[in-house]
Amino acid sequence: WRGFQRLPSSRRAERRKREARGRYCRRTFERNDNMSNDIGAQFAKHFFGLFDKKDYGGLVKLFQNNSILSFEKQNRQGAQKIVELFQAFNQKYSKTQHTFTADTLETPEGSKLIFVTGRRLDNQHQNITNGVLFCCTAILQQSGSSFYVSNLIYRGEAAGINIPSNDMKVGSQFIQKFYEVYDKDAKNLAGVYTPQTRMKYETDNLQGVQMIMCKLTAGASDEVETKYKRKLQFRSVRFKTVKHDLQMLDIHPGGGKGCLIAQVGGWLAPDGSNKPVKFGEVFILSNSGGWKVGVQAFRQIY
Repeated sequence: WRGFQRLPSSRRAERRKREARGRYCRRTFERNDNMSNDIGAQFAKHFFGLFDKKDYGGLVKLFQNNSILSFEKQNRQGAQKIVELFQAFNQKYSKTQHTFTADTLETPEGSKLIFVTGRRLDNQHQNITNGVLFCCTAILQQSGSSFYVSNLIYRGEAAGINIPSNDMKVGSQFIQKFYEVYDKDAKNLAGVYTPQTRMKYETDNLQGVQMIMCKLTAGASDEVETKYKRKLQFRSVRFKTVKHDLQMLDIHPGGGKGCLIAQVGGWLAPDGSNKPVKFGEVFILSNSGGWKVGVQAFRQIY
C-alpha cells in the first residue's frame, strides 16, 4: 500500500461497477461464429437496454472516434458527442422503453448490418396505441476480437430528408427513383439488383436478382413451383400494386468502400388500400459501373 491512497469504500465500489460494466460491454460483442445469426438481436437488446436505462458510460464504449450518428435528423461524429446527443434527447424523454424486432445482414465489406424496427414508449407516449414507431440501422465493425458501432441511424418522430453532405445526394436521388419505379411496376426493379445482392424481406432471406424479383412479384412463387415442380422457402408478396409515401430518409457513408447507407421510413398502401401501414427499409448502395443495391432489409412496423 506504500504510495497508494486507499479509496473510501463507496468510491471503490463505484469503480468496481464501472470496470465490470466496461468488461461486459466489450465481452458482449466479442466475435463468435456461433452467435453470427442472432448478433442483431443481441446488439439491439444490449443497446436499447443501455439507452433506456440512461447508462451513458456503457453507451460510450460502443462507439469510436470515427463513429457516425444520425438521430432524429441530428448528426454527430465521435463517441463523446454521440452520447451527448443521447443525453439531450433524454432531457425531453426522461423515461423510454423500446420493443423491437432485429434483422442481421452482412455488408459488402464483411461488417454486420443490423436493422431494428419497433415501438417506443416514453413519458409523452405512454401506451401501446400512441407509442412512437421507429426504425434504426447500425453497422457493426470488427475491431480485434470484438465489434464497435461505426454507423447508427435512428428515426421515430422527425420527418424529412437528412443528407449530411452534398456528395451523398446521389443516394437520395437513387432512393426516390427506386420508389417511383416500384410504385409503377415492381417488375422494372430488376436492373438495380445483382447476383450478389442480399435481401431480408420480413423473415425471408433472399439473394440474387431472380429470387428477389420472385419475392417482389405477386404470384411469381406459385408460377415457379408449378413450372419446376419444387417447393420454394418463401412466398411472393400478395399485392399486385403498391404506393409508397416516404416520410423519412437518412444517408450515411458506410457498408463498404464507396458505399452509401440509406434508411427510409414511411407508409405503404397495397392494392389501393385506404389503410396504409408503416414501413421501414434500409439499403446499402454500391457503385460499380452504376449504382446498385448491395444489401436491403424491409419490415412493416407495428
